[in-house]
Amino acid sequence: MNKIVRQHDEQSLSDLKVMRLAANKTQREMAEVLGTSEATIINYENGVSDIKYKDYLKWSLACRFDLSAIEEQLQTLRTLVVENNLHRYRKVNKLKHQK
Repeated sequence: MNKIVRQHDEQSLSDLKVMRLAANKTQREMAEVLGTSEATIINYENGVSDIKYKDYLKWSLACRFDLSAIEEQLQTLRTLVVENNLHRYRKVNKLKHQK
């Protein structure tokens, strides 16, 4: 029975909460990092409200979470967009629709 309870507890932990706990941070400390209330942090962790992307980045950095994989993917996409002139196509396509 103890194993079942433990499995349920693991499944109910949000990614945000896991990151915070692994970094040994309190909800109050995370609220200070994000410039928000402790209630908002609780809502984020419980899935009551969605965290904004910029706040997710602040959260990740405060928890010393490695974002290098995301940075590498963005650089790869940036190169792809520039090499294929996708950034120019979008502007031209947008101008065509405005006429």
